[in-house]
Amino acid sequence: MFDRYRFISVPFLVRWTPILVLLMAAFWRFQNIEQQSLWHDEGNTLRLVQRDLNDLIDAVRPDIHPPGYYILLKGWTAVIGENEFGLRSLSAFWGILTVLFTYALGTRLYEAKAAGTLAAFLVAVNAFQVYYSQEARMYAQLAALTTISLWLLTMLVITHPRTKRCLWTAAALTLVNTLGLYTQYTYPFTMLVQGIFFVWGVFPQPPHTRRRTLMLFFAANLLTLIFFLPWLPTAYDQITTWPTFDTGESFSEKLRTVATYITYGNSATNLGALDFLWPLLLVAALILPDYYAKKPSHSWRVGLPLTWMGIICGALLFSGAYREANLKFLLPAQVALALLIGRGAYLLWDVGTFSAALPRQIVPRVVAVVAFFAVASNSYAWLDVLKTDAKFQRDNYRGIAETIAATERGQDAIILNAPNQYEVFTYYYSGNLPLYPLPRGYGGDDAATLAETQQILNDYRRIFVVFWGEGERDPNGIIRNTLDSQAYEVYSRWYGNVRLVLYAVLEAPPDEPTHTINQKFGGPITLKGYAISGITAPGNLVGVTLFWETDSPLEKRYKVTVQLLNPDGSLAAQHDSEPANGRSLTTTWQPGITVVDNHGILIPQYLAPGEGYTLIVSMYELDHPQNRLPVQNNNYLTLERLTVQ
Repeated sequence: MFDRYRFISVPFLVRWTPILVLLMAAFWRFQNIEQQSLWHDEGNTLRLVQRDLNDLIDAVRPDIHPPGYYILLKGWTAVIGENEFGLRSLSAFWGILTVLFTYALGTRLYEAKAAGTLAAFLVAVNAFQVYYSQEARMYAQLAALTTISLWLLTMLVITHPRTKRCLWTAAALTLVNTLGLYTQYTYPFTMLVQGIFFVWGVFPQPPHTRRRTLMLFFAANLLTLIFFLPWLPTAYDQITTWPTFDTGESFSEKLRTVATYITYGNSATNLGALDFLWPLLLVAALILPDYYAKKPSHSWRVGLPLTWMGIICGALLFSGAYREANLKFLLPAQVALALLIGRGAYLLWDVGTFSAALPRQIVPRVVAVVAFFAVASNSYAWLDVLKTDAKFQRDNYRGIAETIAATERGQDAIILNAPNQYEVFTYYYSGNLPLYPLPRGYGGDDAATLAETQQILNDYRRIFVVFWGEGERDPNGIIRNTLDSQAYEVYSRWYGNVRLVLYAVLEAPPDEPTHTINQKFGGPITLKGYAISGITAPGNLVGVTLFWETDSPLEKRYKVTVQLLNPDGSLAAQHDSEPANGRSLTTTWQPGITVVDNHGILIPQYLAPGEGYTLIVSMYELDHPQNRLPVQNNNYLTLERLTVQ
């Protein structure tokens, strides 16, 4: 009666499960790949691949990445297209290859398809791998080439050197290593792993076999170096001028972050001890004896991914390059850990049994199933977080361009205050407003930046500013400080890590209040007075300048809200910010020193003309917005009654 289920056999599972894993990897990598906007680094990629080949190579020389990925992507997009899908699908392809060769490497290293399949699944489902498989950058390619090269190295060690297969393997390793060097400047660490384990693997071989294998490996590396020689001076200049970083984190904090990324992915947070115990248990299972007598040795097969992971992680932790933006260099290390976990789970299963006559031997299989399921299910849960949590979405330049296009006017201008923003912004924005990438070049000329910002204030009525990376190009805040002090912020909106601010240019904000009121807010804070400018008409902006003082230092941060209320008391418009648009936090106020605080209220187009509108101001705790400071037995102060024209 069970004949109909005969196809669900061990050989069937061994044959088809790897294919299922590969299909899942493809689904997760191509799922909604075009949905998110390109961000600034991807915009830089786009503009590079749009150049002709010679210009592309010249433009990449001062960049921190070699040209290999860009050249491949240029050919890829010539066929697929230069939209989000076309630009990112090459990375998705490399991500799938990483899963495929993880399976191939695990199977070859451990002589067990099950070990390779388990490892491949952990790479397929890892949020870290999926994220960079959906980005038009070279990091998925780096992970794939690293995995392929170590599979080729393993094949070179175990293949007899007098066969054509060995020659083809050495030739393939030459090509992969050459492409790896032209992909990312961290690839030499992969070649270091290759060198260590090649020597270790061939040393036990007979002298005549060892000699020929060494010659093949030496020739492959010599050819790789010759192919990379034209770019070697550029690579040397870039590597020797890399900056070092001090994040202020302890070594244990860094180590925990690294372990989180390579185990569960970049979306994993607040992991408990048990979350790390399961993978550690499976890695520890590698101390179990290996009953396979094939060469190379068990220690070589286990040592390869261990050393691979250790060198990649150690290079980041001890080189001074550690920071959040550089954690993507750990992608190859995630593959190494997946191989170790997959092998450990398979070993535990292999030494155990489900025989009721040997109950103690059931334990290894139960541990293998429970531990691997815990790691795999947690990985899938964090992949779901990556796909659904807005915190992990890329900066939305598409949304910024759409917002500007929907509200722009004839006397508007746009300032792009960051490196690489021009490339991605102009991909989405096709309007006619003048664009000003400021500061010019790499920044540093504050006088020139101030003069150009001042000229923009003189020439335009409204200014859209896209802020990102101010600390790198405008560390003294020339653009922001100038606009905050001479214009009125209408709104400030976040699109991922990028902020779009609209400023309105009215008459210069006053240095003194036109209305003196001296009203206390919650005790030490006093609103000395205010001034109002602009015409209260639909579509116009009313500028409100507040003058604050404190009697004593403040321990809490407060935000100010200026609101326009309809005649019925409902909200018509508002502007909220920390004082001086965040430049004068209340915790920095000095007693007796006046703080000038500008706010812009945009009058909605739909407001009906007439009297009865009210302008109010209130101050509330940053961390507890419901806690407003009392003023005149209320939680807000009425400034004026306004008439909408």
